[in-house]
Amino acid sequence: MTAEYKLMKWSELKATMSPEARARVDARVRETMSRLRLSDIREAVGHTQVAVAAKLELGQASVSKIESAADMYLSTLRRYIEALGGELVVSARFPEGTVVSIDSLSSVPKKPARRRAPAKKKKSGPRTAAKAAKPRKR
Repeated sequence: MTAEYKLMKWSELKATMSPEARARVDARVRETMSRLRLSDIREAVGHTQVAVAAKLELGQASVSKIESAADMYLSTLRRYIEALGGELVVSARFPEGTVVSIDSLSSVPKKPARRRAPAKKKKSGPRTAAKAAKPRKR
C-alpha cells in the first residue's frame, strides 16, 4: 500500500487546518522567529541586504555590519526592523514569569540624520603681525 501525497501551497494547507492547529503553528512560527539572527529574519520576510540598505539610506556593507554586530544601539535595531516592515517591541521577563513592556525605549522619536559641517578652509598667506614678531625657538 503506497500513500500518495499531493503538493499544496502553505496557504492552502493552512486553510484546511482547524483553528486550534493554526494557532499552534502560528505560536511555533513566532517562537522560531524569536530565535533567528537578523539576517535570518530579513531573509524570512523576503528582503535583501541591498533593499534594506536602500530603505536605511546606507550601503550594503553597513547592513552586513549591523547583522553581524554582537551589540548595537536600540535605535539602530529599531530602524533595521522598521526597514523590514516590522516594529521593535522591547520587554523584560522576570523569573516569576512577569513580562513588562518597555515602551519608553522602543518608541524613542527618530533623530534626524546628522550632517557633517563642511570643512573650514585654512587661510594661506603671510603670517599675522603678532606671529611674525615672535622669534622662533630652535
